[in-house]
Amino acid sequence: MKGVYMMKKWLSIILALVLCMAVLVGCKPASPSESQGTQESQPAQPLGTVRYAYQPNSSSFSAGYMIKALELNKRWNFDIDLVVTTGPNIYSALSAGELDIGYLGNGMAWHYFEPDSKIAIITLDNLTNDDRLLVRTGLGIGEDETLESLAEKLPGMTLACDLTTTPGTFLRGLVNAMNEGRADADKIWYEDVEGGYPLKGAPEKQILILNTTNANITAAMQDNSVNGCVTYGNPRQTLERETEAYVMAASPFTHLSNTITPSTWAVNRDFAERNPELFQAFVNALVEGMDYRHHEENWENCAKMGMEFDQLSYEDCISRADAAYWFGLDDLRDLYTSDDSDGYTYLEQIRNSHMGTNGLDADTAPQAKDVILVDFIRNAVENVSARTDTN
Repeated sequence: MKGVYMMKKWLSIILALVLCMAVLVGCKPASPSESQGTQESQPAQPLGTVRYAYQPNSSSFSAGYMIKALELNKRWNFDIDLVVTTGPNIYSALSAGELDIGYLGNGMAWHYFEPDSKIAIITLDNLTNDDRLLVRTGLGIGEDETLESLAEKLPGMTLACDLTTTPGTFLRGLVNAMNEGRADADKIWYEDVEGGYPLKGAPEKQILILNTTNANITAAMQDNSVNGCVTYGNPRQTLERETEAYVMAASPFTHLSNTITPSTWAVNRDFAERNPELFQAFVNALVEGMDYRHHEENWENCAKMGMEFDQLSYEDCISRADAAYWFGLDDLRDLYTSDDSDGYTYLEQIRNSHMGTNGLDADTAPQAKDVILVDFIRNAVENVSARTDTN
């Protein structure tokens, strides 16, 4: 009996040791590699959804489209709700809080400088060269015509133009350049729906304006009584290819290079204030998209991706390559290095191009430094640089 008792005692001890070892093995802390593997298998929840928009037929070289096409939002851990619509619609939705972020040309940029504006600038997007003054051949106006010659030949002609968007801003700048140094009686003028030219000069100095949406420019040019147009985007591309019918008389780069007003990305101020981490993630992705389309070796891929989205030909998409100078990572760093860098010079040019119109007054309109949330773009440049350096 004693032997049986001792055997049971030893079996109990051995069983207890086995159970103890099993518990210890089952509860041991995970090694760093095991812990890392567990974390990577369960990605972090997205920071949220950004509702943003850009304008039609611009996918090929839109940094906003690059976010979608290259899935940069996943890289920076947020979801997207993308809308494609016109500049006025983008501004209205941003102001109403129905969109968080949007792309705006200079035609809508005066809204940044309204007192108590609901929107702020995220970054300059590009130096646009998309606007063109196209004139019918046979009217005595040649390619890259001089300002003096344009001042002599344009009065009396009818130009189709959307005065509420960037072509209107370009035309205003072109007429201002033609009028520099001229007496009031000799100044060129036109009826401006935004009140840019309240002074009506001599009848023989008037340019007649057919104010039409940019989308309808090609249709307007079917009327031979319309002598030319100021246009951009798809209509510009279509008409510019008809070299026997039209001549490119002026563009921002040929005539107004020292006063170019860039396109911008805008944010609803309340959204930026409420969602700083999500907003920063979007700006990171935006900067990465801008840098991708900056490099010429990526342009063919940009055009091919744009074809799939916009249902346009490769020629239409790749022709966007010369529509602007596209800022890259180094450009963006230089633009915002300090408060007197070129980025602020361009913002002043945007501001100045709208003073005296739309009720804006230089004494009451916000200053350039007050309409840009510059820390986010500066952070994004460093964040993208750091990620690029480690890849």
